Amino acid sequence: MDVLPRRARAATPGTDRGPATRTTPSGPTAPARRLPIPSRGVPVATSVLVGERTDLLRAVESVTAALTTPPPDSLPPTQLPARWSATDAVLITVDAAPAVAELGLPARDGVHLLGAETDVDELCRWSGPLGASLVVVPRDTPVLGRALGGPPPREGARTLAVVSGGGGAGASTTAAGLAGAAALDGHRPVLVDLDPWAGGIDLLLGAERSPGWRWDDLARAHGGVGSLAGRLPGGGGVDVITMGRTPGDRLPDDRAVDSVLAAARATYDLVVLDVSPRPPWDRHLARAGTVLVVAGPGVRQLASARQIALHCGEDGLEPAIAARRGGGGPTREADRQLVAETVGFPVAGMLPHDARLPVAAERGDPPWRVARRAWVAACGDLLATFDALRPTGPASRRRGGDR
Repeated sequence: MDVLPRRARAATPGTDRGPATRTTPSGPTAPARRLPIPSRGVPVATSVLVGERTDLLRAVESVTAALTTPPPDSLPPTQLPARWSATDAVLITVDAAPAVAELGLPARDGVHLLGAETDVDELCRWSGPLGASLVVVPRDTPVLGRALGGPPPREGARTLAVVSGGGGAGASTTAAGLAGAAALDGHRPVLVDLDPWAGGIDLLLGAERSPGWRWDDLARAHGGVGSLAGRLPGGGGVDVITMGRTPGDRLPDDRAVDSVLAAARATYDLVVLDVSPRPPWDRHLARAGTVLVVAGPGVRQLASARQIALHCGEDGLEPAIAARRGGGGPTREADRQLVAETVGFPVAGMLPHDARLPVAAERGDPPWRVARRAWVAACGDLLATFDALRPTGPASRRRGGDR
């Protein structure tokens, strides 16, 4: 359910994440350079720009100079309501965010909040009240170009969703292992936590103290986020978007999940979702091209995984099973055919039992760094089964751990 207010509320210091009082915007504060106004005969601008930060105005000017579309019209905040619904894109520099938020304009798409790397905290603070995507220049120059009418983005990365087939199945560890196997092969993966009851997947990677954006920062990122590179916590070559553990941490709505996943696909080579099997979060499984149900080694765990897979099938998805070996169940003998007959769904792969994994989880060691080679190889084989990675050139597959 979309929880964004129908009208963008005026942000009150202390009600949104960020400083308790308004801070002075960073960057040059020289008198603003208004962008050139198109002369007669030049196409009318399809975007508007509000703000006076000279460094940000120059960034917009440099991007529009390379495009065939006209530059945006520069407006003071008081003139924005008249153009709010009649323009394709609205660019707001971070120094103008408080004044625009005070206008209480209705929510719309195509609103972009601009700032520099030093403005990230303020950008996160005002993105929600404005319903705006974040554009950090110069890093997000391609995003800014598309907002102003540039070419469409490249084809995005594959998205693979992992869901637990029952308690203790090891879905989060498997999701991390898939991302880790991709990183070992020289790819850029991101692990996305979509289970608010799991305690935060950053703990699994030992990244709970790493700086970067969490879902609490991105929960109201509507319309676009820009590149996520260098802005997320992570470890072992895997970036992560994680749920929080603090009371009051915000959870993403559907629009925020869509916006963040679009940014993840544009930034990374592989997007791995760790999705809760419980409603309403299970609906996010449909956002992936492939759904993998992780089954534990026992008969009852396989039966539970079958129920989860059936539920996925009712939603029009075509899940596959990854079964863990070990314990007293049929997977002890690695009988893939027997597992397939038990669950009634295709078995994508068998994951060997590895006693190192529970210990690694307790210590916050990325699982692919401490697991035996057989387990890491099995995760890589699962990726190959789904053709989840696009080739990046000749590279030897590096496996972690000991045999």
